[in-house]
Amino acid sequence: MTLNFIAGMEARVGRITPEMTVLEVSYRHRQTEQVFRKYDATAGECLCCQALFDSLADLARKYDLKLDQLLADLELAAEEGET
Repeated sequence: MTLNFIAGMEARVGRITPEMTVLEVSYRHRQTEQVFRKYDATAGECLCCQALFDSLADLARKYDLKLDQLLADLELAAEEGET
């Protein structure tokens, strides 16, 4: 039982990484599109339109976003979509 719990936690923690692209994240976790839409205002353009193939790390650099906050917001949305 403990091993199953640990394996389940490993699958959840860090499921979205800075190397993943916007397309990959939004495809795997459809509910994260809302997060990208939230960041559109800060970026000044539609991130899903203009940065679909950018990694999250590149996206954060390009639009001067806080990567840690973006990852946390995406993780939260992905987790909420699983429940």
